[in-house]
Amino acid sequence: MSAPVRVAVVDDQQLVRDGFATIIAAQPDMQVAASVEDGRQFLDAVRADPRIDVALVDIRMPVLDGLQATRALAAVPHAPAVVVVTTFDDDAYVLDAIAAGARGYLLKRCSGHELVEAVRTVAAGGSILSIEVTGSVLERVRSAGPVSGVDLDRYGLTAREHDVLALVGAGLNNTEISGRLHLSMSTVKSHVTNVLAKTGSRDRVQAAILAIRAGVTPP
Repeated sequence: MSAPVRVAVVDDQQLVRDGFATIIAAQPDMQVAASVEDGRQFLDAVRADPRIDVALVDIRMPVLDGLQATRALAAVPHAPAVVVVTTFDDDAYVLDAIAAGARGYLLKRCSGHELVEAVRTVAAGGSILSIEVTGSVLERVRSAGPVSGVDLDRYGLTAREHDVLALVGAGLNNTEISGRLHLSMSTVKSHVTNVLAKTGSRDRVQAAILAIRAGVTPP
């Protein structure tokens, strides 16, 4: 039997911390490793316990906010994966969280099931972004237009991987990409995995942002 996922809950509201902790503690494959009220306490907890796997982190907190704390984790060995859980669905916050290194972004109105699935996803090395904010974030990036100097050639993508990246940027899921390019699902998944690895993207959202900024056109 594998070890339970150790989760830190970071929020300045006691009621929220208690609620999240109750949900996490009720899962047979998880345990609450820490419950703290600001970013500074969070960093102290991570340094004291390198076995924390995942952290549920609010954005606006006293002393040190969630984004600042997430950025600071880059200098901490064995840092946990961060899932930002907040009331703010502002696109700028989402982009800032992704840039800071967060592996997930959920709104506090999410269900308990969505919360624990997010923990499991990032603990397994994946990323998750609330469907409520994904579309608006990508639309914000599209409205800004392509960014000069973004060169995809340096990533060494094959022609087919370039096509897949363009379709990810257009918002298509794997099933839609499969139909568009007449490829099997397993082949599409392989291409997506290669695209993420070659471009250094943590997830499809980062890859989509790269595609949009590079101005690639879907085939």
